[in-house]
Amino acid sequence: TLLLTARPLREGGAVLALLDLTAMRRLEAVRRDFVANVSHELKTPLTVIGGFAETLAEDDPPPDQRRRFVEAIRTNAQRMQRLVDDLLDLSRIESGGWQPNVGRVDVRAVLTDTATAIEQTAARKGVRVLIDIQPGAEEMSADPLAVRQVVSNLAENAVRHTMTGSATLFARRHDGGVDVGVRDTGTGIAPEHLPRIFERFYRADPSRSRAEGGTGLGLAIVKHLVEAHGGHVTAASTPGKGTEVVAHFPTRS
Repeated sequence: TLLLTARPLREGGAVLALLDLTAMRRLEAVRRDFVANVSHELKTPLTVIGGFAETLAEDDPPPDQRRRFVEAIRTNAQRMQRLVDDLLDLSRIESGGWQPNVGRVDVRAVLTDTATAIEQTAARKGVRVLIDIQPGAEEMSADPLAVRQVVSNLAENAVRHTMTGSATLFARRHDGGVDVGVRDTGTGIAPEHLPRIFERFYRADPSRSRAEGGTGLGLAIVKHLVEAHGGHVTAASTPGKGTEVVAHFPTRS
């Protein structure tokens, strides 16, 4: 996108100024999309909360119905809280306000704690949570809290999109660093969606992600946390067979 400005010269001829607005227009589009996406994500839970709160305030439903209404309000309030927390995390990371506090990471402890945290949710769906740590990948140098957040986001995402089978949390030595990731036997991601899954609010299956409580920001946060360490994130998937997302953390001195 170019802005062309022309001004005549008194002696004849003209001065032309060309300004490349491509980057500015792209940023404006990103901002518009971001505002629209946040508004859309907040609208549904707010509508649910408002509707049930109004019913409780004006009517006197039976106790069992009242409990259902209150539970719906609580669930949607938690959903908004998760969204706000993720937005704050993403904003802090993208603005440069966060830098990795590198230290020793006990990879086995991180994977074990994460597996324990998601075990109940996975068990309700009939999904087994497995851990696979290859020799030499038991420890790494990185920000311990960031690694925990990366693994937790990937694990929750895997369980969310796996209806049966397993979700495997793994670590391995690779390319002078350590790969940590999650492999599942879930629904998989179609090839046309795969390049965009690390974008903010992008969902390959919007209805299921929202129904399961996803904010659409988890993978974007993972990407920024890993890149802040000088690493990268990759994803491979086969629809109907499962997905593997790998975060590579390079060795740091």
